[in-house]
Amino acid sequence: MKVLSDLFESFEETPQGAASLAQVHKAVLHDGRTVAIKVQHPKVQSQSSRDILVMEVLVRAVHWLFPDFAFMWLVEEAKKNLPLELDFLNEGRNAEKVAKMLAHFSFLKVPEIHWDLSTKRILTMEFAEGGQVNDSDYMRRHGINVNQISENLGKLFSEMIFVRGFVHCDPHPGNVLVRACPRSKETQIVLLDHGLYQELQPGFRLDYCRLWQALITSDMGGVERYSRRLGAGDLFPLFACMLTARSWNSVNTGISSTPVTQSEVGKRKSVCVSFMDYMRIVTHSWSF
Repeated sequence: MKVLSDLFESFEETPQGAASLAQVHKAVLHDGRTVAIKVQHPKVQSQSSRDILVMEVLVRAVHWLFPDFAFMWLVEEAKKNLPLELDFLNEGRNAEKVAKMLAHFSFLKVPEIHWDLSTKRILTMEFAEGGQVNDSDYMRRHGINVNQISENLGKLFSEMIFVRGFVHCDPHPGNVLVRACPRSKETQIVLLDHGLYQELQPGFRLDYCRLWQALITSDMGGVERYSRRLGAGDLFPLFACMLTARSWNSVNTGISSTPVTQSEVGKRKSVCVSFMDYMRIVTHSWSF
C-alpha cells in the first residue's frame, strides 16, 4: 500500500472546502504540478441507500396525510442521480466530455483529470485558482470585466442548453470560478463539479429555444404556443414571467426594450415565492 509521500511532494490535510458528499484537498505532485483531490466521505456510500429509503417513507407518509403534497418525484430523482454523483469516475468522464465539447470557447477552463490518481471515490484534477463568480470584489481587484463574464456565461450555458443538450446541473457560485489566465491573462471561467449533467432531447431544446425567441421578439402567440407545449397550460403568462424574471407587462412590451424597475423587482420576488409549487409541477412534467 502506498503512502501519501509516495504519490505527492506535499499534501494539505486541511481541506480547501467540504460539502455533503466530499471534501477537496490541495496537493503537489513530485513533478511540481499542483492538484486538487476530491475525497468522498467514508460513510456516504453505505449511508446513501438508507437515506433514500427514509426519504421515501417520509414522503409517502406526508402524501398520505396531505394528498396535495406531490413531491414523490424527489425520491425518484434521488434514486437516479445519487449513484451518478457518488461515482467520481463518472464525474471525470463528464469533465472530459464537456471540455472537448466546448473547446471552441477559449474563455472556458475545465480542470484536467489525473486518471492514474483517481478512483470511484477519489478524483484528482488540476488545481485551478479563482474567485467565485458572484465575488465582485475579487473581480474588481483582479481587473476582471464583469460584463464580459456575464456575456460568456450566457454563451456557455446557451450552448449547453440549446445546441449540445448536455447541461451542468449544479452551477452555483462555488462551482463557477473566474480568473485571469496565468499565461494569456485572458479572462476565464473555471467550471467545477461535473458529477451530474442533464441530457436534453432535441424536441425539448427546440421548443425551449422557440419560446425564448418568442419572448425576445414579443411574439405573444409564440409565447403561448411554446409555453403550453412545455406544460405551462393556462398559466403560460406566469410561466413566461418566471422564466424571464420580468412582469407580464414587460413581456408584452418586449423584455429586450423595457428597462427593469425597482417596482418590478419587488413584485417579482413576491410572485416567485408564491408560485414555486407551480414551477415544480411544470418542470417535473418535462420529458428531457
